[in-house]
Amino acid sequence: MYRGRKYPFSYTLGWSVSRYDKFNVCKRQYYFDYYAKKHDNEVSPEKLEFLKSLTSTPLEIGNIVHDTIALQLRRLQKGTQPQSASEMLNYASQLVDRMIREKDFLEVYYKQQEKIDSDYLKTHIEACLNSFLRGSWYQWLISNPAHRPQDWLIEPDDFGEVRINGLKAYCKVDFLFPILGGDLYILDWKTGKVGGEKHRRQMMGYVLYAKDMFQAVADQVRTVVVYLGDDYQELVQSFSEDELQGFTQQIKTETEEMYQYCEDVERNIPKPKELFPKRVGNICTYCNYQELCGFGPSDITTTQAQSSKETQGQSLI
Repeated sequence: MYRGRKYPFSYTLGWSVSRYDKFNVCKRQYYFDYYAKKHDNEVSPEKLEFLKSLTSTPLEIGNIVHDTIALQLRRLQKGTQPQSASEMLNYASQLVDRMIREKDFLEVYYKQQEKIDSDYLKTHIEACLNSFLRGSWYQWLISNPAHRPQDWLIEPDDFGEVRINGLKAYCKVDFLFPILGGDLYILDWKTGKVGGEKHRRQMMGYVLYAKDMFQAVADQVRTVVVYLGDDYQELVQSFSEDELQGFTQQIKTETEEMYQYCEDVERNIPKPKELFPKRVGNICTYCNYQELCGFGPSDITTTQAQSSKETQGQSLI
């Protein structure tokens, strides 16, 4: 099974679910994330790098759960004795302690809370890992070791670069493995709320990844979204060629929308920052770059109230 880079490096931007979502939510945040460090002359690269590096409690819960699961799967893949539940939880607890020491949190930096509650993180991470260990997929994996573990793809080191109808895209899977008979399964761990269209788009991207990288046929690929939170769920999906063709066209449209904000598409050079508009609202509370837009919490609240009044007034016209 192929695991390395398939395509030569190019500067052209690549579509991904997360990139387009950020573009769609707030163009200014998108600019800061993808372009500012090289092209913004008003803010130092060091400041931009620091703000981009800010993490958050939900993000770190997801990161640590994913890292701990990946370690366990790699042990299974190598035929090494898997960690016990207590060993996994202890490993995750150590990651929490180290992460709090070494990382800067958005919630603390913007004074939304005084400090990060390590017990809160550990409790939620423990619940997710216990859900994983009790889940039907993990139980199936440890009871069926003959299913070609040498071909498992676990949190690959690359970014999952593929080509979708000739366009550059990124679709990085959590865990992909074949089963006897030739079908491919792609599992994706979620530590937050049960999602809808966003997660469905992500799964269709993974199927397109499998088609490009492994020449898989659509009906050979099953995606499973495993929600590890309080409401444990496993959502198994497959997609028809017609659905994937429609999604491919959607990716083309979304990529072209992002291209419109480039002065030079091939070199991925953006247009001036002023052409990337701010979108002020609840999203600002969770944005790493809120200080660069000059909005504090009170400004955001005032803007939301004004927007609400304007909307009410328009409804009376």
